[in-house]
Amino acid sequence: MTTIKFFKKAMVGTAAVATIFALAGCGKQSASSSDTSSSSTSSVRSSESKASKAYRTANKLIQNHDYEGAYEQLSQLNDHNAQTEALADDLQSYMNAQKAYENGDYDGAKNNLKSQKSTSTAMRNAYADLQSKVSSAQGSTSSQTSSSTNSKQTNKQSSSTSSATQQSSSAANQAASDATSDNVVQQFANKMGFSGSQGYQIMPTGKDGNVYKFEVRQNNSDNTVASLIGIYQYNSQTGAVTKIA
Repeated sequence: MTTIKFFKKAMVGTAAVATIFALAGCGKQSASSSDTSSSSTSSVRSSESKASKAYRTANKLIQNHDYEGAYEQLSQLNDHNAQTEALADDLQSYMNAQKAYENGDYDGAKNNLKSQKSTSTAMRNAYADLQSKVSSAQGSTSSQTSSSTNSKQTNKQSSSTSSATQQSSSAANQAASDATSDNVVQQFANKMGFSGSQGYQIMPTGKDGNVYKFEVRQNNSDNTVASLIGIYQYNSQTGAVTKIA
């Protein structure tokens, strides 16, 4: 009977020890799981903190017009968030646009500035400033092109007008000459004493009814220079002569 009681006590003791070890094991497993979760959360918080810090620093650099420095700040991140990715894309587009603007490629610059992905105020201001510069440059180029084109057209029109005037004058002189008979020229020459033997040249330059206009020149002794004597109006009906120049 005593032996049976001993075994019962022993079994109870063993069960108690087993229960203690089981509880200890559960405690360790729970602690291990808690530590893993805490480490993961800490890693995420650290990543978010670096991204946020880089985003703030990049915005300050943008405000100071250091766009390459801002882009480099973001490119050093291993883990991006939505804000840093969008701002990095905006900076890349901005720098491409600025390069195109400096090279005179205003259409290319404007295409790179069409849309902004981030919500950065500093980036939005930078986009607006560059867009304004591009628009001004395009307007200036357009004005210069228009001015050059108008100038060419004016010169062309002036040349055409001058040519037309010369042709008109030449045609008028030819018509006056055709309309003036040799008899009228001879009458005028006889009246004025402009003998052909003295080197006088009489050229009809106009006609209005019976009134003729003559330009009179006289050759030098070598017949190399014809000097203007005067311009006259001659009325063939009345014989009246008037020197007008």
